[in-house]
Amino acid sequence: MTTAARAFPALGTTAEVLVTSPGDLGAAVDLLSAELAAIDSACSRFRADSEISRLHETAGRQVRVGELLAEALGAALRAARLTGGLVDPTVGAAIRALGYDRDFALVAGGGGGGGGVGWGGGGGAAARTPPPGGPRRGGPPAARGEGGGGGRY
Repeated sequence: MTTAARAFPALGTTAEVLVTSPGDLGAAVDLLSAELAAIDSACSRFRADSEISRLHETAGRQVRVGELLAEALGAALRAARLTGGLVDPTVGAAIRALGYDRDFALVAGGGGGGGGVGWGGGGGAAARTPPPGGPRRGGPPAARGEGGGGGRY
């Protein structure tokens, strides 16, 4: 069997595409690149223009969110439920206080940040109950999303 592969940086890590039909590699890379760009645009807490960053600016109020962000939040909340809270998608503020307040490449390179702070998650303050008219997310201002095992955002 003939294969072809290409790796490229994405979402602070490396994405790799492997196909069994080498002529399809370009299309497969384009497809994955587009999907990862959509995820980054919706879910990156490192981009001021991402949907989740804009959502954080409205903390405490119900707002309509896009389908992709709603799916990511749902997956994160499901991971919290299935792990009995070991995965907590509301620990964003604690993570930032510990110094993970920028892309990992900057943190790993000594890009500053962090102080001695105790662990304190959001306690599952986010709730997902899509009302009529589309998904919404509301919660206390301190409940900032961080996907952990449910998705990095």
